[in-house]
Amino acid sequence: MLVQHKLMLWVLALLCLIWVLFRTRLFQFLDHKSNAKFRDEHLDGLRCFLALLVVFSHYPYSYAYFQGKVWSWESIAEYPVFIKMGSFGVALFFMISGYLFASVQPKSWLLFYQKRFYRIAPIFLLSSICCIVIAFYLQRNHIQTLDIQSTLNQIYLWFDLGIIGQKPTLFGFPDSYLINAGVTWTLFWEWAFYFSLPVLFLIRDKIGIIKLALAILFICIYFVSLHRGFWSVLISFFTIGAVAKELAPKIVISKKGCDLGIVLAILFMFAAADDIYNMVYLPVMAILFILIAMGGDIFGLLRAKAFVRLGAASYSIYLLHGIAWFGLNKYIQLQQLTLSRTQYTVCSTAVLLLLLLVCCLTYYYIEKPCMAWGRRPSKWIKALRQDAACRR
Repeated sequence: MLVQHKLMLWVLALLCLIWVLFRTRLFQFLDHKSNAKFRDEHLDGLRCFLALLVVFSHYPYSYAYFQGKVWSWESIAEYPVFIKMGSFGVALFFMISGYLFASVQPKSWLLFYQKRFYRIAPIFLLSSICCIVIAFYLQRNHIQTLDIQSTLNQIYLWFDLGIIGQKPTLFGFPDSYLINAGVTWTLFWEWAFYFSLPVLFLIRDKIGIIKLALAILFICIYFVSLHRGFWSVLISFFTIGAVAKELAPKIVISKKGCDLGIVLAILFMFAAADDIYNMVYLPVMAILFILIAMGGDIFGLLRAKAFVRLGAASYSIYLLHGIAWFGLNKYIQLQQLTLSRTQYTVCSTAVLLLLLLVCCLTYYYIEKPCMAWGRRPSKWIKALRQDAACRR
């Protein structure tokens, strides 16, 4: 694999290639036509970049793992920028969630959770099925006796939609959770956020978003961080998103000022910060996201049509990219291929482009229809509404 500075040049070249390819008419089916006026296009573009940051971050991890190293940052210490990419992407994903749900007023919590189910479940299940099939195929010659109860329990936990957060070994295949790069851990926190919303909204409607957010940040910084530092940072990311939703319309900064501030904040986090998940850097991350919420788009980069389009498929990219890197490296290992750095880079480029094409299709044919279904009140929700109306 290439050294870090050459790998960064490869990433930049890929982004240029992606920009050229996905802005063409061939991918106009990804455009949001019905509600385009009401969407924050630059947030779609941001999602694209965040998903790609996670993809590029796991690239050296996967390569090192198949070189016999442990899946940890120590194994890729010579790639510090790529280590931060994944953490940075996840942090801003959580902020986007906090931003989008901070001021919503659900008419029905049942319908709200139905929408969340149809948004998360389809691609999650697809990813899990792929992992199960791959694990079974690779272990097919090593399975002598199969404990049906244990196997069913293992498979059941792979279909938990991320709520439980456990991914046990499949068919004795070691580190089964790394087939998809172990990315589903973030869904545990997304669900925790969704399940907390009914209570949080009761408080929000009484004291307001800012007071509630400040209270949560106070508890995280001065209490939770003493025992669960990682938890406190993740909860703070969601909270920062909510703060940005409230503050962004009230602050006046020029567009160029926002863009410049975003660039400086990103440069600081990648050049100076030792860990994205460090409470010390929360103010920088907060400023960064508030500037984005104010309309900052990095001098138009986040509004580029190619990246806005891929932003629609960012969830598929996030959940399926690990399988792509795993498949590439496992095939090379099984075939005992010896590739030069150039050959490996070319193969990686082809795999990534194929992944993006597949994710565009999974979005259009799986995610989009399922989201449409989720917006329609199901029969049992209508029945519950009628029952509640009759009791009144």
